Amino acid sequence: MRFSMKTAVFTLIALLGAPLAVFLAVIAADRLVISSLTAPKIQGTMELIFPPGAEQHFRFMEFSYTALINRLGLRERDLPNDTSLFRIAAIGDSYTYGWGVNAEDTWLRGIEAYLLDHGFPVFTVNMGKPGTGPPFYAEIAEKALPVIHPRLVIVGILQGNDLAGAGPEVSLAPAGLANRVAWALFPNTLRWIRNARITRLGEARRQEMPPQVSSEEDNRRWQENTARDFYEKMTAEEKAKFETIAPEVREAFFRGEFNPYMIDLALKNPRIYILPMNMEDPWIQQCVKNMGNQLIRIRRAAEQEGARVVVLSIPDGPYVNRHAFEAIRQVGFETDANLMNARNADEGPRRAAALAGLPFFTVSDGFLQHAEDPDLFFRFDGHLSAKGHALLAALFAPQLEQYLKENRLLEPGK
Repeated sequence: MRFSMKTAVFTLIALLGAPLAVFLAVIAADRLVISSLTAPKIQGTMELIFPPGAEQHFRFMEFSYTALINRLGLRERDLPNDTSLFRIAAIGDSYTYGWGVNAEDTWLRGIEAYLLDHGFPVFTVNMGKPGTGPPFYAEIAEKALPVIHPRLVIVGILQGNDLAGAGPEVSLAPAGLANRVAWALFPNTLRWIRNARITRLGEARRQEMPPQVSSEEDNRRWQENTARDFYEKMTAEEKAKFETIAPEVREAFFRGEFNPYMIDLALKNPRIYILPMNMEDPWIQQCVKNMGNQLIRIRRAAEQEGARVVVLSIPDGPYVNRHAFEAIRQVGFETDANLMNARNADEGPRRAAALAGLPFFTVSDGFLQHAEDPDLFFRFDGHLSAKGHALLAALFAPQLEQYLKENRLLEPGK
């Protein structure tokens, strides 16, 4: 039996149309059904950064504070079940974590309070960890964003220090074509598969050890022992330089009431504040590139969650405050008159953000207007005080509000 041309065309359409129909149905299912099943359900605990449920109390010569860790291992409250809240996650070091202040006094909570007062239904998640830098920021983004599922990620880059600590050169392979196509076509399916794995990890941790609790005295003794160990290992030259540090700092160092790692850094790398200021230095240029690549990793991790990323340059005292500038010399660091040019301190993070294609924000000009205020930073420790955190929030929150509005990410009351 012979088929007519018309019959052959209809047969071909049928043969091609069936797979196409199945393909379109799968995409539709991804958008309509699986999209509602993507959030991971963590019934147990996870150690994203710190041991879950930990409670730590600290007392130093200039401050005391308590750090409470939630069941996901973050210095935060537990995440609410209310999915209508616009989640904002902040990644950074001790200046984001809030070293020296309680969680409710950090700049991130100040941002949350401002946005809530202006009608934006937001909830902030603190993903900061002391002593870390851009390589860790990228690592925790890849690990934690699928669990936190934020809509916006703020990367807090500390002026100077984070540029010098941008890590080794990173060779980033471009996202593969197959991977990009798969995420473009089936984003919810891939999230669902990944988040199901995260849920299983949470289930596996239901049987937990008792929460870790350390008192002020526990931490003081640990710091005292660390300080003694550092001193015993100092060279003759380092001990001679140690004697030039302010007496009250040296005494607190031996009592376990001053961060021993800050003294160790001052003796081993006294130019740490000066080095990141020279944008023409080949090493600094490589650091900018390295930081940019880490920001690209964060951007990719956020894109898989449908989240935006912005970069915030966090002021470090010696670049924006006269009293902090004078204090670092008393702790053993070298200084230079150009340090107080905060615009230059912002330049490295600004260039790195540009390399990653990310929006960049700074509050340096606002801090420079308060350059003579002695209470924005802890005098010798150098971290932001509660007053400093409040100023940072007051300066950045209106910028962030404008960004949310301009990009139609969130409107008041929605």
